[in-house]
Amino acid sequence: MLIDYHLHNHFSSDSESKTKKIAEKAVKLGINEICLTNHVETFPIGGGKESFSYEEASARFAKVKKDLEETQKEFTNLQIKFGIELEYVEEWMDEMNNFVNDTDFDFLIGSVHEVDGVNISNALLCDPLYSKTKEQYAYSKYFESMMKMVEWGNFSVVGHFDVFKKGGVRYYGPFEPEKYKNQIIPILELMRDKGIGIELNTSCIHRECKELFPHPTILKWCKEIGIEHYTLGSDGHKVGDIGQNFEQALQTLKNIGINTISTYSKRKPTKFQISEF
Repeated sequence: MLIDYHLHNHFSSDSESKTKKIAEKAVKLGINEICLTNHVETFPIGGGKESFSYEEASARFAKVKKDLEETQKEFTNLQIKFGIELEYVEEWMDEMNNFVNDTDFDFLIGSVHEVDGVNISNALLCDPLYSKTKEQYAYSKYFESMMKMVEWGNFSVVGHFDVFKKGGVRYYGPFEPEKYKNQIIPILELMRDKGIGIELNTSCIHRECKELFPHPTILKWCKEIGIEHYTLGSDGHKVGDIGQNFEQALQTLKNIGINTISTYSKRKPTKFQISEF
């Protein structure tokens, strides 16, 4: 059993990948289950103001679901789940709540991508923040937003928990989780209490910060605190990204003593032993 639970196709503003090509690559890699998690918001490629509306998202994700259902008919040996990546922007969350509750998702990723209006999840776009502020300010503001997102809580897992280090490593050096433990631990405790899991995002292991999201130290804290659910995702925006660095990510979990990965159906998780992957 092998999964990729963070994938984007041509219904995301930042991807042109067709679902059939994604499915073909997943089968070739021996992946048994995928989840398409397109961005809820729309945004211009290369930067610019992102936007979200209930009406646009509802119409687009109805098309996504139909596309996945049609693709599923062709791939009987691959489970294709209907997911989404939700962007936390405080003024959107009431309308986002209605959208999420009115749409029949299997799985939802909650993500923070911006600090002070700057996209810190893209190493090419983060300069306006990182070049003008100290690490403590930028990273602490990120965790403040993450805490607010977890307090909102209408999603399955937190995505790329420490994504700021993708570009931050060039300005501040390697990320040291211990410096932010007083912010991170309360977030993890609230995640546990709400039944929210955490994503192992493998998109940066081979580039930029050359680390798993989240840092292994944070995964150790997850285990100690009692986070129950862990998902595996490539954050693939191109077909070639699918399944990248999964062996290393799973080995990191095993080394820490975390022995399960979860899949989701209609937002309900099921655990599988890593030995089954």
